[in-house]
Amino acid sequence: MKHYEIVELVDAGREAEWQTYVASAPHASLYHALEWRDVLLRAFGHRSWYLMAQDDGKTRGVLPLVEMKSSLFGHFFVSLPFLDYGGILADTPEYEGALATAAADLAAKRGAHHIELRQSFAAASPAEPGWKLRQHKAALVIPLNVDPDTHWSALSSRLRGKVRKAEKSGTTFSVGTAEELDDFYRVFGLNMRDLGTPVYGRAFFQNVLRSAKDAAVLLVRREGRPAAAAIALRRGERVELPWICSDYSQSSFSVNEYLYWNAIQWACRSGVRELDLGRCSIDGGTFRFKIQWNPEVRPLFWYYWLASGSELPELSANNPKYALAVRCWKKMPLALANRVGPWIVRNIP
Repeated sequence: MKHYEIVELVDAGREAEWQTYVASAPHASLYHALEWRDVLLRAFGHRSWYLMAQDDGKTRGVLPLVEMKSSLFGHFFVSLPFLDYGGILADTPEYEGALATAAADLAAKRGAHHIELRQSFAAASPAEPGWKLRQHKAALVIPLNVDPDTHWSALSSRLRGKVRKAEKSGTTFSVGTAEELDDFYRVFGLNMRDLGTPVYGRAFFQNVLRSAKDAAVLLVRREGRPAAAAIALRRGERVELPWICSDYSQSSFSVNEYLYWNAIQWACRSGVRELDLGRCSIDGGTFRFKIQWNPEVRPLFWYYWLASGSELPELSANNPKYALAVRCWKKMPLALANRVGPWIVRNIP
């Protein structure tokens, strides 16, 4: 006989228990922590549903969900949107299945078309009815050596040459905090416009830097002007670079290569064991660039629940149905793209 129950965090009022469980869960990401619920709420205003599996008053599993609804992209749930990782954390397959079922019941009750769970690990139990697995993304993670020269020696001579070229062209690397946000966002907004992708609002990153316990802005300047940048987030012995950008007009000076190499050196000297270069589509252009740095390719496990009659979503700039919009966005004046982009991207997870 089952004794467990699935409760919603807001109703249960067990925030401290959630944080304690996530802090010790083997597969937890830094995004499972409750700080990220507040970041997403403040930046985008989406409603969240944080589900807990409770057994005799003890937390045995959690699932953070964010509900998204728009006339352009439909009605769906994501764990977690705008971030690399999320999904179910559970002690046993039984609790995992119970949380998956509860999520599907919630989505059906709310009239959503699908759920997307962005997990870095495979489900412990066979897929629940109505769920499908898709493995089109991977995380590229560099296991770090204490001595950065070990990594330097393993790079191709061509890549080392590009880094040296950047060093000779007036580039500098610095590590800052929220004070460097304007310079980061200047490059990020330009990069997103040039990719044909709507940009997050500056307030999103402001909330990230304010809420994350250990965050830094990595910045490359050339001749005193920002040319490439990243936001680094640390959890334990792992650093992630979920947002990396560069000014394409400075590509001939290899500013992006200079950023990546200096990020590796900085991470080595920070005493962490892994540098996560972020997720990307397998075999895409970004994947091929990052693979030069000799990371481990760790396939991601994205699980989808689909309502009857619904198809797997493809809210990607690579979707042919968005090709015209992407081309038009690339030609948009930067100031207009940065003003309109945050209104659109809030509904693209």
